[in-house]
Amino acid sequence: MSVVENSSSDINWVSKDPSGNTWFNAKFSLYDFKAVDTSDDILSKRITQLLKACARQDSEFLSQWKGQKVEMKLEFEREWGLGTSSTLVYCMAEWADVNAYQLVMDTFGGSGYDIACAGADGPIIYSLIDYAIEIEQADFKPKFADRLYFVYLGQKQDSQTEVSKYKSGSKDHKLEIKDITSITENTEKCSNYDDFVKLMHEHETILSKILKRKRIQDERFPDFKGTIKSLGAWGGDFILVMSELPEKELKEYFNQKGLNVVFKYEDLVLKRKG
Repeated sequence: MSVVENSSSDINWVSKDPSGNTWFNAKFSLYDFKAVDTSDDILSKRITQLLKACARQDSEFLSQWKGQKVEMKLEFEREWGLGTSSTLVYCMAEWADVNAYQLVMDTFGGSGYDIACAGADGPIIYSLIDYAIEIEQADFKPKFADRLYFVYLGQKQDSQTEVSKYKSGSKDHKLEIKDITSITENTEKCSNYDDFVKLMHEHETILSKILKRKRIQDERFPDFKGTIKSLGAWGGDFILVMSELPEKELKEYFNQKGLNVVFKYEDLVLKRKG
């Protein structure tokens, strides 16, 4: 995200894809942050919501009535998801110099975990207990990384909608939270592939019961030689694939299912320097 002042009396916004092509543009009024011209009404309303929330946190934000040129550029294909909304929130919080976690709570909702990821330089463990956020660096460098893959399912989920669905039917899940916390702690120090697969299977089973949804492997890949875990908002975006199949054979399996975006673990995961 780049922001520069200009001589206009509006916020001129441009969003570009990895090839540099514009996929969204809009002009927002400095008076009420509403779009006066836009290529996408729905997205403009979300940006207006964020601009207003930034101003509520800091009344000095854009109070000098100076025009702004904002340019966003994606480093990956937009339909993949991969934290597009959370990255937008994080970048806007940095621009406005406001609390990113408060900003997401005031707008899109959620736990704030994805905001923490947007600002992280490597693996983290995130917890939210009684509105208190705790972030720890995680020392996760699996020796079995060559058996881990990420596969795009071909449809981007709306995380905001999925969070709302969960909250509308949620109850007290203290026991499940305790079990998942234990799985997280054991995963960080896991050095054995079979143990890791078992932990991921347990995690998937717990969430399947909470969300009242079938596990993705049972629903779409019952014949796969390996283990598959949903990621993010279930039913879309990416899955984690664990298998001892040769890479070529694994990719052929998913290609036959119409899924052609397959990443090796090492090609997608951010590695902390040092």
